[in-house]
Amino acid sequence: MGTCSSGPDDHAEAEMMVPGGADAQRACFLLCLKVDLYQPKYANHPMVLTMTPCPTGAGFVEGYGVGTVFEGTNAGGQPERTTITELVPLEKIVMETRGIFTTFSTSLDPSGACKLQFAYDGEGMGVFTRHVAMQVNTMGAFVKANMRAILDEASSTASSAPPPASNFCGKCGAQNSGTAFCPKCGAPLSGGGGPAFVEVAEHKQGQQAAQNFYQESVATAAVQATSNHRNYHHNR
Repeated sequence: MGTCSSGPDDHAEAEMMVPGGADAQRACFLLCLKVDLYQPKYANHPMVLTMTPCPTGAGFVEGYGVGTVFEGTNAGGQPERTTITELVPLEKIVMETRGIFTTFSTSLDPSGACKLQFAYDGEGMGVFTRHVAMQVNTMGAFVKANMRAILDEASSTASSAPPPASNFCGKCGAQNSGTAFCPKCGAPLSGGGGPAFVEVAEHKQGQQAAQNFYQESVATAAVQATSNHRNYHHNR
């Protein structure tokens, strides 16, 4: 499990060590960078995202760099827009969503492992410490299981334009919405030429834990609201 730090109320942070040297660092960086491709594969709250490329010449890889925008609908059913605001190749990515900043950092440890760090900064973000710890744990597990596939995907898209996406997913049959990967199961929709990614157990575990946390939060809020209501009438 990744280690975490609660920090002040507006900060949540966690880290995970991923063995594999420079390949692990590059794979971790690509995982954090290509949000539209990888977020559904590791996130506690998966989203179907569209990507608007950064300005020409500003990308670290094919359109992903400062100015890249990801758009989708969050777990609460609200539209969400995330923009890459800072990028240091293979070291740091900062993204902004409604005034909340997400920072991913990747660095090589003296042991040869990649230190993957994930942080939220913004009003009230300290409450997401457990979420961040679960999230970085799943991200590390996904990289361990899919390192070669992540690197191969980057190599294939860098060497040539991706083939047209299929209209329907050959794995689950879902209709494609114009993305290169199935919005339902995450399988590549490039006609079978893309890398095969392995689902990790930590993903489902993280999703279940996040759901439990959400239900606990709702229950706590309901109890607090009832208590406040009673106190209000008692003091009148």
